[in-house]
Amino acid sequence: MRGVKSDTTNNAFSNEMRLLLQCFQIEAVGLTVELSEFNDTLAIDWNRFISLTARHRLFPQVNAFSKRYPEIIPAQVQHAIAEQASKNLRRMLSLAGELHVIHQLFENEHIGFIAMKGPLMVQQLYGDYSFRQSRDVDILVQVKHVDNAIGALTQAGYHLLDAYFVEDMGKRDLYMKRENHVRFRHPNKMIFIELHWAVSKYFTSIKTPLLFDHSLEIDVHDKKYRTFPVDDYFVILATHGIYHRYELLFWLYDIAHIMSMPGINYASLLTKAELYNCYTPVKVSMALASSVFGMHKPLSQLGFQKLNNREQFLFNQCFDTIRAADTRKKSIGSKGFLSTLLQRYSNQRYFWLMTDDWGSKKRILLNTLIKPYVWGNDEKLPNSNIVYLLMTQVKWLKMVVMGRMTRAGKLKGGDREA
Repeated sequence: MRGVKSDTTNNAFSNEMRLLLQCFQIEAVGLTVELSEFNDTLAIDWNRFISLTARHRLFPQVNAFSKRYPEIIPAQVQHAIAEQASKNLRRMLSLAGELHVIHQLFENEHIGFIAMKGPLMVQQLYGDYSFRQSRDVDILVQVKHVDNAIGALTQAGYHLLDAYFVEDMGKRDLYMKRENHVRFRHPNKMIFIELHWAVSKYFTSIKTPLLFDHSLEIDVHDKKYRTFPVDDYFVILATHGIYHRYELLFWLYDIAHIMSMPGINYASLLTKAELYNCYTPVKVSMALASSVFGMHKPLSQLGFQKLNNREQFLFNQCFDTIRAADTRKKSIGSKGFLSTLLQRYSNQRYFWLMTDDWGSKKRILLNTLIKPYVWGNDEKLPNSNIVYLLMTQVKWLKMVVMGRMTRAGKLKGGDREA
């Protein structure tokens, strides 16, 4: 056996993060290590290690690692990790059960859907519900079924959290461009559902009808579920991770896991990326996973020779985001009006560069203008969309001046982007 630490990992991260990445390298990538690689565990801040594991939602992987190498992690830390992994298993089983309920509910209403991510994806890719953390159930329907699906979920006791979506039907087309899903919460079950009509609001070339055409059926507990083939999943996960700059490592973990699956064909992944016009996020995700997880795969083996300047920029942005989360870096400088606008510009520039087609770039620009949350519940919306968009910008700028927006462009006290 030989060590697997990459130069990038050694130089960039804390002791706690390096140990965390070694857990990932073993459990996701299947690499092996010498126990001597862990001689520096006395320098580990175990509370911080647990905190990092929680932040990146990787208790299942660390729990599996601690069982394989019980001499490396202290007993009390192993117990805390095992407890969280057990809690996650119960949560995943609860989500899987709810997905079964939704399957029956939608079947009764003749609503076709694809189960995205969540428990079905975990079972499909990992063969074990417990081996990934998920917070909600994601389902994809075609646009023609959105209202029927909202009605069915409402009748089943779910509360629509994004009420604006049904309050003014005249703005529905704008809202469907601004978002790719609406959220539900069941007050008794404490389960969240995201009802999607598109897998992304930034990568518009991934068309929902095409995904349904490519979908496959798998049997789970005597029910047939539609899901994505692995190549499609890889593109979808890569675009989602790039959008978030892989600030949580469990997204990159999925990428590394698929890249390490027996028989995976990198050329096929890149071909599917080109089909969906998402070559850049897929290429950057492959390079990032190989680097961060120490997979030691030259770029030529991944199917390309090098990253171009735009791809290298995206790679660096993602890597810096991962490193900043590890070092707990805080942004410095003014938190005022100008700072918020500059941060907003920086975000928009990143989103613009991460997409490959002009349709997606146009959507990104349009999305900056549509901000439903700046309107109060008692306000009457202008009939004209142009007037609505202009007034929305005035309202948003007023919120920025009053300090109601974060530097990241989010509404304080909420989770909606600006």
